[in-house]
Amino acid sequence: MRVKNWTHLFPKFAGLWVAFAKDEQTVISSAKSLEYTVKMAEQKGYKMPLLFKVPMESLPYVGSF
Repeated sequence: MRVKNWTHLFPKFAGLWVAFAKDEQTVISSAKSLEYTVKMAEQKGYKMPLLFKVPMESLPYVGSF
């Protein structure tokens, strides 16, 4: 699994749930509730999108895997 840089999501999607397409870069839906985000993705034909809750702000990360 490769590291994903989703920092570009913070200005537009802060505090929202985001559903991604299989490429893990394309946002297919977003909403305040997880249920509505999934429902919108399913209406677009995506059965199991990757889901991510975008934090309200981008905080630095210090640590390792």
